[in-house]
Amino acid sequence: MRAHRMFAVLLLGAALVAVPAGPAAAADEPVRVEAESLPVVSATAPVEAQADCCGVSWSGGRQLWFRAGRAGDALTVTLPSVPAGQYDLGAVLTRAGDYGTLRFAVDGVAVGQLFDGYAGSVQRTGAVPLGSASLTAGNHRLTVTVTGRAASSVGFFAGLDTVTLRRVGPLAAVTTKPYEAVGETPVRGALTRVYDPGAGESTSWYYNDHTIVRNQQTGVWHAFAITHAEPGAPQDERSFGHATAPTPTGPWTRQPTALVADPGRGEQWIWAPHVVYDNGVYYMFYAAGSPDYAHYRMHLATSTDLFTWTRSAANPLFVDGWEARDPMVTRVGDRWVMYYTATSSPTGGNHVVAYRTSTDLRTWSARGIAYASPYTGQAGGQTESPFVVRRGEWWYLFVCCDGTDYGAAYRRTAVYRSRDPLRFDGAERVTVLDAHAAEVVVDGPNWYLSHAGWGQGGLWLAPLTWSTGVVARGYTVSTGFLRADVRTWPNARIAALAVDPAGAGNYRPALDSSHRGTGPYLAVGRFDVTDRAGAPARVDVSADGARINLVGIPFGDEPVTADWLLTVAPRWTGPALQSDVTWSVNNWPTAAVWEVAFNVDGALPAVGDPAVEARPTGDVAGMPRWTMATGDGLSVVAVHRWASAWRGDNTWYDAGHGMAAWQPLWRSGGTSWAPGQYPGGTWRFTASGVRRDVAFADTAYTAINAVP
Repeated sequence: MRAHRMFAVLLLGAALVAVPAGPAAAADEPVRVEAESLPVVSATAPVEAQADCCGVSWSGGRQLWFRAGRAGDALTVTLPSVPAGQYDLGAVLTRAGDYGTLRFAVDGVAVGQLFDGYAGSVQRTGAVPLGSASLTAGNHRLTVTVTGRAASSVGFFAGLDTVTLRRVGPLAAVTTKPYEAVGETPVRGALTRVYDPGAGESTSWYYNDHTIVRNQQTGVWHAFAITHAEPGAPQDERSFGHATAPTPTGPWTRQPTALVADPGRGEQWIWAPHVVYDNGVYYMFYAAGSPDYAHYRMHLATSTDLFTWTRSAANPLFVDGWEARDPMVTRVGDRWVMYYTATSSPTGGNHVVAYRTSTDLRTWSARGIAYASPYTGQAGGQTESPFVVRRGEWWYLFVCCDGTDYGAAYRRTAVYRSRDPLRFDGAERVTVLDAHAAEVVVDGPNWYLSHAGWGQGGLWLAPLTWSTGVVARGYTVSTGFLRADVRTWPNARIAALAVDPAGAGNYRPALDSSHRGTGPYLAVGRFDVTDRAGAPARVDVSADGARINLVGIPFGDEPVTADWLLTVAPRWTGPALQSDVTWSVNNWPTAAVWEVAFNVDGALPAVGDPAVEARPTGDVAGMPRWTMATGDGLSVVAVHRWASAWRGDNTWYDAGHGMAAWQPLWRSGGTSWAPGQYPGGTWRFTASGVRRDVAFADTAYTAINAVP
């Protein structure tokens, strides 16, 4: 289906730019040449200089006519020799009923956006921006590739009338280096069932969220867990099973019930015990539940022998929601940290791993957020059963259940690593392990991973080993004005961008990965991120390192890929990291598409637009000329090449993360997205050393909309 049908979708890319706040220098006079005069290096189909015809008069009376016969045909010509520098490239092209869709490349690496050559009649376009490149002195080659055609087109022809090169700055001094981050990754061995709570019963019983702790005096191991007859009945889980063993692997012996819910103390049911030891006392933390899911109580019971438990007079330690539960407590420095699952609002929202701190295990701080899932809802989600362990200088967060299909995700525990035990947002997911409600158990040199849950037949244990290997790959791109971490594996995103408006390399954070990160995403079947950008099939890097093209980025299980071009782009206000995204819909998506968007994760305290400095969290119809993240002494502005995207439905702001998502497609209930290719548009971030620099933002907007 051709890209101009009403249900087609385009993604607005984002360009990432750091530019000086000083006065702009005048651009050089453009070099404009007749396309038919450019020497042909190679062509896979006939090429000729076509004279004026069909009611159209071309410059010089002719155009370069590429008579392509299929998708994939390509033509390469030599560009005119120009002084070294940063250049914007443009062209006057031809559209007609038998013309195809074109992609342009300089010296083998893509520039700019797709160009749809279809029109109902023969037409000579105005000036069309092709893209940006840094050109050294000497010869360079322009390649025109026919990538396909609109549904209404009957051919694959291409026509170029003139080509323009406008020097807009000196040759950018760009340093682009690939990197691999090496770290430890946990590996789960074979699971062995070590305890069956249904043994000797007339029906099957389960263990679910649990804790395994060693008695410091006797050396005996104790397991405490939610227990109940099958099938799962969470609102009837009123007791904690108890078993003991000489080692974590058993044999385990049933003991009397450890604790029973007390409705008089606000415990309609009790969930997820976790036990820690401190100074001769064992502390059991657990969730006290009731039908008021927005106000779950975190309770404490203590013991000196792990058999007799006494509820704390401090209960409830705190109240939180939705279903704030699954506590896990560990020591971090001079304080205790409790991690637990909740939602961003007590009545629902993003699933989060919340945390609170304490020095006495009884009084706890206000909550913070260690990790926020992009997924929203209530009850079970992607942040259940958090468990945090330390390995050297790294902290690892184990969290269930990874995926949007809760049934399929029930036994998927994702593992993230971070150097900061209180901040896992944006951390790399290093692996996913087959386990539910997993706990890490350490017995001397031996590490184990536990597993339990509804329908799982009891408590299971597996050896947990640590394998050293690559956990992330990408490129570091830097100029005096910016430094970017372009992540290519395991997920494509801009992991970080820092800027210096003065160009001296004294960078300040502009973008981070505190929530979704910066990059394209899809929402299929509902709002929010359902399909993140995966690792590209290949990465093309220009010889000078100024262009990185991430080719064939997958998105979850959707038949959709994207090419994401990042360019240290020419502009007289300084080197810029510019972004262009091209979507390929290879088959019909699995459900209606609700969002096609590009998310930008700001590192500054406020995000707004020309109308409002600090937008509250929420939607704003359409897309503005620019959005701005701002703080003391810095404005980072995302400017839009206007009408570079086919449609622009909505902009979504997340005030808590200084984040904005540009959503060309935003439709409740979704819409069809026909197979085909879709150019995404062009955006840039510009940086000024002045807070809320509106004049600078307007100047940057004018600059990006200048046509060669």
